[in-house]
Amino acid sequence: MNTKRYYVTDKLNIAGFTLIEVLVATLVLSSVVYIGTLSYSMFLDTWGKKRVEDINAIHNYRYHVLLKSALESIYDYYVTDRINEKAGFYFPFFRGEREKIEFVTLSSAFRERAPALARLRVVRQKEVQHLLYEEMPLDNTYIKYNDFQTEYHHSFIAYSDIKKITIRYYGEVERRLLPYREEFERLYGWTETFQGESGKGIPKKIEIILERDDEVKKLLFLIRADNIFKKGFFQSEY
Repeated sequence: MNTKRYYVTDKLNIAGFTLIEVLVATLVLSSVVYIGTLSYSMFLDTWGKKRVEDINAIHNYRYHVLLKSALESIYDYYVTDRINEKAGFYFPFFRGEREKIEFVTLSSAFRERAPALARLRVVRQKEVQHLLYEEMPLDNTYIKYNDFQTEYHHSFIAYSDIKKITIRYYGEVERRLLPYREEFERLYGWTETFQGESGKGIPKKIEIILERDDEVKKLLFLIRADNIFKKGFFQSEY
């Protein structure tokens, strides 16, 4: 009788140990599955954020290239005003202010190799500023006067969430007559505004300074005013 009782007890002990081993294995497996799921979730989250960052970086670079091409292809499109029209006084359509530039470009950001009337301006939104680029195609539009106004059909934000945006122009600031040589001396420098109607053409450089809390970025655009490929771009009546 004692032998049978010991045999039953041993079987119960073995069953108990087996149950404990199964519970431990289940717990370990559950932990492994949980860690694996958590790691995969973290990977997807990190990958998703990195992908968004990469896409944003691509878009930002694209907008910078489009803006650079448009500004450096500013065309000295000649217009007049209603007062000086009879006198035959013409000057480039360029209105450069502290927070806005209006000009004609030969490099449209929305249509390849097409001229366009463009505007670049600072837009304020709460405590930050954005740099907005806008365009209107010059398909069959002839700009005659400097006070031309229009609605811009296409736009994109070139730079966003900026603390402060500063625009400057480098070009002719003064013209002095040299009596002994019977010619003018042209002096160049940086100014906060630049108007085509001043008779000094268009600026040679445009500088845009973007200030954030942790960095200051300076963008310099060189206007190719003497680009020979600009000649004859418009139709003769233009």
